[in-house]
Order: sequence, then C-alpha cells, then structure tokens
Amino acid sequence: MQQYQMKNVVNSLIYQLKQANEINHQIFFQYMEHVCDKNSDHYILGDLQLVADTLKKYGLQEFVDVIALFDFRAALQLDVLLLED
Repeated sequence: MQQYQMKNVVNSLIYQLKQANEINHQIFFQYMEHVCDKNSDHYILGDLQLVADTLKKYGLQEFVDVIALFDFRAALQLDVLLLED
C-alpha cells in the first residue's frame, strides 16, 4: 500500500470516529475490521513501518489502541516502531 493510500484510510477513519452519532461509530469499527483483515484488498497491517510512519506524521498514535482490538500482535509491533526515532 502506498503512503497516499494509507493517508486516505487514516483520514476516512478519523472522519468516521469524530462524527458524533452512533451510525458513524459503527461505520468506523466496520471499516477498521475491514482494513485489519488479512484477506482484504485494503489491508493496512502488511507494512507496519508505513502504518507507524503515517500515525506519527498525523499525530495519531492512539489508533494503535483501536488496532489492538483487531490484531494485538500488530499493535505491539506498532508500539515498538512508534517508540523508535
């Protein structure tokens, strides 16, 4: 996945999360489930360094907690990557 694609995923997730109603929160978690599914065309956890770089760039380190709900091992690796540098 390219960085611009990762940025689009992150922006979509942020938009859905910041919306105040329950439907948007459901969309957020459904989308998170989709992008954390290894069989998805939009799987984001295949390149954890890119995920970490994108989260750092946009100051979204708290997304690791949400990722942990779907893939705990990836979240642990992301925590390590985010602590580096």
